[in-house]
Amino acid sequence: MLKFSTILLVLLLAFSCTLSAEQENKLNKQLSKYIKSYNENNTLEYAGLSHPAVVRYYSSLGDSKFIAHFSGNTGENTSNLDNPLFREMKSQGNWIERKYTVQKDSRKESDKAYELYAISSDAGNNWFFLTEEDYFLQKIPLKHRLFSK
Repeated sequence: MLKFSTILLVLLLAFSCTLSAEQENKLNKQLSKYIKSYNENNTLEYAGLSHPAVVRYYSSLGDSKFIAHFSGNTGENTSNLDNPLFREMKSQGNWIERKYTVQKDSRKESDKAYELYAISSDAGNNWFFLTEEDYFLQKIPLKHRLFSK
């Protein structure tokens, strides 16, 4: 009986840290849209795929700050995100966070490793994204921050 309990516990732990095929598919589609909207400087879609707390925060700072944040990928600041690599996942109840490393190529720097965070508050049905700066900005109220710097 002890062996069965141990095996069951190991299986539960192993599967509790993974996503179902449907959750993974939803996340991959949203992540692709997020990166594409960033690269194409599609402000409305980029803001729509960003975490609502991020959108509320920059909206509260005024139109110019909002526009600068969500359409700042132009001119001297032009950069592209590419090659998202899954790094780590943490969860707490229905709250799921995934950390990705992406390549950020810009006029200033090339091939800089950059982190993106995917967050779902409804067990993986909907996904929203945060840049590494926004994720760690304490002025942006998130229910949880499961990763640390």
